[in-house]
Amino acid sequence: MRTVYGLRIYPAADADVDVPAAFIARNNFDAAMRFYDAVDQTYRQVRDHPTRWPRYEIDHPRLRNLRKRGVSGFRNYLVFYVIESKIVSVIRVLHAARDIPLRLIENS
Repeated sequence: MRTVYGLRIYPAADADVDVPAAFIARNNFDAAMRFYDAVDQTYRQVRDHPTRWPRYEIDHPRLRNLRKRGVSGFRNYLVFYVIESKIVSVIRVLHAARDIPLRLIENS
């Protein structure tokens, strides 16, 4: 029997998506909408199969069991999430060129 998971998006993750989408929309509104759709699709994928993607090793007690998944079609953006009971919690959505450990720790 397959476990059904809920999905929780943290406010920092929402902001992480809105900032690049707004930047993209300045030049290409359709591309910004594709970015939002890709993020939504990725959220559904991690909710439906949360253990499929690898753990992201970081030395922080509250971020044990953190996992990551690239955003579909926008692989430079990474979705970081944890599985808590039957809830997949999206912690952050970060660009791969950022200081990822610093960004993850600052909001935990």
